[in-house]
Amino acid sequence: MERTESLTMEEIRVGHAPIKAAVTPDGRYVYVSNFGSSSLSVIDTTTRSVITTIEVTNGPWGVEVAPDGLRAYVACFGTDSVAVIDTATHTVTDTLTGLNKPIGLAVSPDGSRLYVASRGGSRVDVISTASETVIASVPVGTGPRNVAVTPDGTEVYVTEEGANSVAVIDTATHTVTATLSGFLLPRGVAVAPDGQRVYVTDYGGNSLDVIDTATHSVVDKITGLPIPYGVAISHDGLLAYVARDGDDSLSAIDLVSNEIIDTVPGFHAPSWPVITPDDLEVYVVNNGNETVSVLPTPSGAYPDTGPMSGGTPVDIIGEGLGNTTAVRFGCQPAASFTVVNDQEIVAISPRLATDVKIDATLGQDTTRTVGRFYYLPDSVLSRISPTSGPLSGGGTLTVFGHGLITTTSVRFGDVAVTPSFVLDDRVTVTVPPATTAGPVPITLVTRSNSYGRATFTYVASPSITSVSPSTGPTAGGTPILIEGTELAFTQSVTIGGVAASFGSVSDTRIVAVTPPAAAPGPADVTVTTTGGTATAPGAFLYT
Repeated sequence: MERTESLTMEEIRVGHAPIKAAVTPDGRYVYVSNFGSSSLSVIDTTTRSVITTIEVTNGPWGVEVAPDGLRAYVACFGTDSVAVIDTATHTVTDTLTGLNKPIGLAVSPDGSRLYVASRGGSRVDVISTASETVIASVPVGTGPRNVAVTPDGTEVYVTEEGANSVAVIDTATHTVTATLSGFLLPRGVAVAPDGQRVYVTDYGGNSLDVIDTATHSVVDKITGLPIPYGVAISHDGLLAYVARDGDDSLSAIDLVSNEIIDTVPGFHAPSWPVITPDDLEVYVVNNGNETVSVLPTPSGAYPDTGPMSGGTPVDIIGEGLGNTTAVRFGCQPAASFTVVNDQEIVAISPRLATDVKIDATLGQDTTRTVGRFYYLPDSVLSRISPTSGPLSGGGTLTVFGHGLITTTSVRFGDVAVTPSFVLDDRVTVTVPPATTAGPVPITLVTRSNSYGRATFTYVASPSITSVSPSTGPTAGGTPILIEGTELAFTQSVTIGGVAASFGSVSDTRIVAVTPPAAAPGPADVTVTTTGGTATAPGAFLYT
């Protein structure tokens, strides 16, 4: 929905030409880079005021805070360097050189690496934060703009504005493993907390593009975002905030439905949003009037759907909730609830079978509607196809059942995979690789429940060690015994390229009947299983 009037929000005056912001892990400070005044404004989130200004070298752009909150890093575009800030003293303690027009920054989850988009060199530089030196430079496409690291630290996503693409870097090998095309001036990039999705603002395409990290492909486009600039993802992974430079507004997007749920006007060339760690406030850099706007996150219930059996933790966001004495879902009281603070309650949905309002009782007699909750039928998994596959993964698996439309992931043992296609009666996913052969449970995770009653078996590549007898007439009809390994999941046997009737005896033996041959001579024996193919060249001689 679109707001017709500007939401009440505060504006904090910062330096000249502000561009980006970063918040400390404890939520105490927000750092804002001021490109035009070569400084960093430090905002105290308690008083919502600038408490100090840190002078840095020419043209500060990207800014990031280390996961431990002890240091902040600022990309100084004009001097090909990164300034290191001590967050306790708000002073520059070091300058990292060897870069080329640095612009975007990202710190690895363990804090050991700083990834820098060196726009002038069309590369991403990797800095060791311990030695404060460049340890690798990864060539990428033209005009790298922003970078983001996955939560497990294995991949870096790079928006390449000049090449209209997004590069994926393997952090172990410092190489580009995939390049995604089809963008138009991609700018902002952010990774979901579970690492399954990457979100890219398509500045020229007026959309937020959704990338599946398992398949390295764009799986959705959220349109209706005029000239989107920066994007931030809430820490619970439920919402995205996109700064809309085209109409001076900010959109909140539901990341389950991938729909815009709120748009707030009243900004001034907004460039970059950041969210406080408690997900209760959004700070938005206004490049147009050199301020930072502070606004509360949208009121409501997140998530707003769950199973009829109840038990869903619901985060209720609003104002004046601190004295809540009761929470009701329709006519039923919440199974339990906890008042987090004046702006947040966590309530557990009761068992119901309809869509309801959520009401909070404030004090003794004041009742307020704080959201809605939609009950969904419990999801049921009936079968999967195929039921086995190679260790390398990569094939498509389909889950059949009902009530599957809100599926968020399919788990292969402990590995979660985001679906590539979802309907109410089926879900398709790309099978992830495995290191060892054997069965793994398949668990379907939906907004209603987690349900698993299927098994997928990883199969190692087969081998053939012997074929006996090894000779027979060209008329065919000779029973043979094929011995080897990993033969239990055999799908076909060919002799001389012609399909043969067969039956699996065990994991090490197959019986087959030779088909007719056109002429005498040696023939290859090939066994194809769900784990791969094995061929014994000339193993059977037609006489």
